[in-house]
Amino acid sequence: MAFIPSPIIYNILSKLPVKSLARFKSLNKLYCSFINDPHFINAHFKNHSVVHGDLCLILSCIEHQNLNNTTKIHFFTIKDNEHAMIEYSMPVSFDTYHILPSCNGLICFYGLHGSVHVCNPTTKTIVNLPNIDDDLQRFQSCGFGFDGINGTYKVIKFFDPHKIEIFTMVNGSWNKIRYTYPPCFGFQHHQPPVFANGFFYWFSISSSIVSFDIGKETFETISLPQSALNKDKYKLYLVELKGELCMVDMDFEDKKRVDIWIFKSNEEHWVKLGTIVHRSEPIDTTRPVGIKANKKEILLHGFIKGLGHLSCYNMETGRFRPINIKGFTSHYFHVSQHVETLFQVGH
Repeated sequence: MAFIPSPIIYNILSKLPVKSLARFKSLNKLYCSFINDPHFINAHFKNHSVVHGDLCLILSCIEHQNLNNTTKIHFFTIKDNEHAMIEYSMPVSFDTYHILPSCNGLICFYGLHGSVHVCNPTTKTIVNLPNIDDDLQRFQSCGFGFDGINGTYKVIKFFDPHKIEIFTMVNGSWNKIRYTYPPCFGFQHHQPPVFANGFFYWFSISSSIVSFDIGKETFETISLPQSALNKDKYKLYLVELKGELCMVDMDFEDKKRVDIWIFKSNEEHWVKLGTIVHRSEPIDTTRPVGIKANKKEILLHGFIKGLGHLSCYNMETGRFRPINIKGFTSHYFHVSQHVETLFQVGH
């Protein structure tokens, strides 16, 4: 058998899908040492986030099993052929859960009774974060993001009044820090904080958006776009698209129009990304969840008559098209863009 230099093996492995690497780990110790190395995991993620980042969606759905008092979370991936493939199913404690968008291949979800889980659906690993302390009330919401400066994941938990806990994954373990923040940064409850470009964002109780730097752990405020200053705040929605903070304005009387604004953090101002208009059907319950690689189509989640629960809108032609998911029957699911990764969830 011909000798293959280690750097060439390393390069080949870094371009393979995660599922293939799982099989290679059992072949020999060299492959296993490469695949478990943090530098290799980062290199593999960078390769696949550039090449495959626009091709994969992850669907998450919740199944309550009342007979044995448990809840199951199911994760499916959808790629270009629009066929749903089951990735991972796990039983968790019986609760009502909110699933947050995928971040670098990891997904965080939390229950109303305090449990917070972080999982990697591709490697089928999960960790349950330490529960809340008895001296704090039930938390209001939760956010999940990646600190690019320090190279670690963070979970932020909001409590009332004006307290947060930040969990940081350090050397494979989750460490906790507690903060009390000024009332002017108060968290408004109608949606979880959004993570984008190194910051958590949420609507404050005043007419502004709060930004929390995940690396420096500092607070700032951002003004709304001028056109949104007098809008109903419960009809404004924050979302991350292609790594940028976006604001969705659904406050239109006929409910057939949605404006999308993108925040240019380097220039600290809002730019209108586009307007979505449907000629006959209301679209005020839809949410943008991603942008296709060509940057012309926006992925929409939410029921539109004649299109179903998942569709695309072409910004150039103004046309909608349904995404007909094969192998997936539930109408109630969470969806976000996703990259398969080897990143660990800690312990």
